Amino acid sequence: MIQEILEHHILDHIVDIKLFGFDISLTQHTLFMLGISIALLILIPLFARFKSGRFRTFIEMFVEFVRSNIVLPNIGPHGKKFVPFFCTMLIFLLFANYLGMMPEARTITSNISVTAGMAIASFLFIVFLGIRENGLGGFIKSFVPGGVPIWLIPMMFVLEVFSLFIKTFVLAIRLFANMTAGHIILLGLFSFIFLVGQKSLLAGYGSSVPVLFMTLFVSILELLVAAIQAYVFTLLTAIFAGLQSHAH
Repeated sequence: MIQEILEHHILDHIVDIKLFGFDISLTQHTLFMLGISIALLILIPLFARFKSGRFRTFIEMFVEFVRSNIVLPNIGPHGKKFVPFFCTMLIFLLFANYLGMMPEARTITSNISVTAGMAIASFLFIVFLGIRENGLGGFIKSFVPGGVPIWLIPMMFVLEVFSLFIKTFVLAIRLFANMTAGHIILLGLFSFIFLVGQKSLLAGYGSSVPVLFMTLFVSILELLVAAIQAYVFTLLTAIFAGLQSHAH
């Protein structure tokens, strides 16, 4: 069990690849990420072909949930055309988070490089929407709040630009930390058995029972956390994009 937990964070190189001095080796995390991406490219168009049935109803409910609870409240009516982007983001994160709970699988969102890549995608979308809605000049002007004294404008501009990068950084760290926290807790629980066992073998065996129950509880809690973190990441992307596009 401990070995399986640790393997989530070990980047075993499957194929070593160097390109123009950059290391683009194929690791287990990269392989799972590619697998999820390819699966979504195949499954999403396939699911869209369903004309009726319960599965079609489920898909419509999912899209309506993203549209009514994430996109429209935060971006506005003009955000309808971006519903597919947010649906794809949410589905990808759900697949990535839950796939890691399967035996021999890897939790790719416990890799800071993966969450950073997702955050960069969110950042690019935020900038794109801000420029699209306000124009390049309006987008740059949005970093200077109205009514600010002239002598404060340079400092405020730098701080506002910096805050946009901070928002992106928080997206990456939040997802990474929450998906890693469960593994750290499980390792701590299992370590408790060995720490107690060093003092008394009988106490070590006795502590294993409550630890196993706690492990089961944490594992069930991780099922909830995986869904919540996928939702929160998508929601915060919509909120930040909406704030940037509505800035004056």
